[in-house]
Amino acid sequence: MHGSGRARAGCALPPLFLLFILAATVAGAQTTEPEQVRPSTGTFSQLRKASDRVAVTIGEYFDEGHDWLYRRLEHWLERVDTWFIASGQEPIVVPLSPLRIGVDAEFLHRSDGQRLAATPDFEATLRLPNIGRRLNLFVTSSDVQESPVDSALERGPVRAGLRFAPLAHVELELGAHAKIWPVAFAALRWNPGFQAGALKVYPFAKVYVESGLGIGVSSGLTLERWQGRWIARSASYANWVRNTSATDWTQTFVAGYAQAVIHEHNYGTVAAGRDLACGVALRLSVGGDRVSRTTAYESSVIIKRPLHGGWLYAYVEPVARWERAYRWHPDLGVRIGFDALLWGLSAPSAEPASPVEAASSAAVAGRPCR
Repeated sequence: MHGSGRARAGCALPPLFLLFILAATVAGAQTTEPEQVRPSTGTFSQLRKASDRVAVTIGEYFDEGHDWLYRRLEHWLERVDTWFIASGQEPIVVPLSPLRIGVDAEFLHRSDGQRLAATPDFEATLRLPNIGRRLNLFVTSSDVQESPVDSALERGPVRAGLRFAPLAHVELELGAHAKIWPVAFAALRWNPGFQAGALKVYPFAKVYVESGLGIGVSSGLTLERWQGRWIARSASYANWVRNTSATDWTQTFVAGYAQAVIHEHNYGTVAAGRDLACGVALRLSVGGDRVSRTTAYESSVIIKRPLHGGWLYAYVEPVARWERAYRWHPDLGVRIGFDALLWGLSAPSAEPASPVEAASSAAVAGRPCR
C-alpha cells in the first residue's frame, strides 16, 4: 500500500510542476533583489492627515476604510500607553504597532469524502513603551510552538501576552490562551539570522511551558539562497513535548520566483513559504510524528499577489497530499487566503508629514508586482 501510494504520488506531481514552470515563465526573470514589505516606522503624530478628497471608486473606498481603521487603532494604542505615565514623568514617544488580519480556507477531496476548512489568522505586536520600556504586547492566532502547519487547518485559541527582549535575538514571552479557562504559557525564544557567503541561515529554538501540556522544545533551521528574485529554501522543524515524549517534525523545500516578500516574525510562517508577497513557488514537504515514522507528504504551488493598495494580498495554492491515516490516497484540493496588513497608510500623499512618513508609507504602500 505504501509503494502504490508513492506511485500515485508520482503521477500527480507533473501537473503541479508544469503549473509552476508556466507561472514562473510568465513572471519573467529579473536580477534585482526582491522588495521587502515591512511595517511602517515613526509615530502616530507623523502620519499624514486624512485627505479631504471624496472617494469615488471601490478601491478608494477600500483605501479610505483601511486608513481610517489604521489611524483609529494607532491613536487608541497611543492613548492607552500614555495612561500609565506617572505625574511629572517625561513620556516616551509611542511607535506605530503593526497588525495583520487574514483568513485561510482549504478544500480537499479525500478518499472518504470532501473536506472544507476555514480559519481566521491574526498577528499584532503592540508597542507600548510607557508601560514597559522593553516590553511589547502581542496578540496572535499562531501556536506557542510556531509550527509550520497548514494555514487552513483548525487553529488553537488566540493567545496574548508580553514579549520582552533582554538580548539581541532573544525574547521572553509570558501570556495566556483565550479560553473559558485560560491556559498560561511562558517561552524563551532564540531566532537570529546571519549570512554564510551567498547562503542566508536562520536557526530557531524555543523552550516553552504550558499549563496542561508541560514542558516542550521546538527548533528549526532555515537555509535560503537568492539568485536575483529566484529563491531556494530548505526549512527543517521539530517539536518535542516532555509529558508525552512525542516528537513532531516537518521538512519543507520551497523554490520559486518572488518579486516581494513580507517581513514575518513567526518561524512557522516563513518555513511554510507563507511570507511571499508577490510571486509563485513550488512547495514540497514531508512530516512525521517521530524520527522513524513519516505520516504525510505534500506538494503544492503557491501563487500570491497583492490585490489592492500594497496592503491587501491574496493567494491560491493547488495542493496534492498523501497521508498514512488515509492509506496514502492522493488527496487533491486547493487553498485560498487573504491577508490585510495594517502596517501603514495605503498610499503616500503628495506632501507627506515628514521624511519618516514618506519612507514608512512607501514600505507598505509600494506596489511590488508590476
